[in-house]
Amino acid sequence: MFKLPRPAALAAVLPLAGCLPAAVPAGLVLPSEPDIPVRPPRYAKVTQGVKDFGVVDPKDWRELNRQVAPKAGSGGMGGMPGMDGMPGMGGKRDSGGR
Repeated sequence: MFKLPRPAALAAVLPLAGCLPAAVPAGLVLPSEPDIPVRPPRYAKVTQGVKDFGVVDPKDWRELNRQVAPKAGSGGMGGMPGMDGMPGMGGKRDSGGR
């Protein structure tokens, strides 16, 4: 019978050690308080709450932009005093930041 030296035997067996089942901690298996009632599991459909998004015709992008754009007076710097004449703030003399 052929005998492996100790380092070679260890090198051959060590990779197989990861395949052995580990001992499961008792806290994961046993309930902490077994007298507390627990609801039984119930059936739920996998598709419960799924919405149907069917194919629709394309909409006008300009109208969609108007629907989500901020309304006049709802924010921004347009209503702030002294901002009308500043360049880049959308006033009458706005030169586009140049």
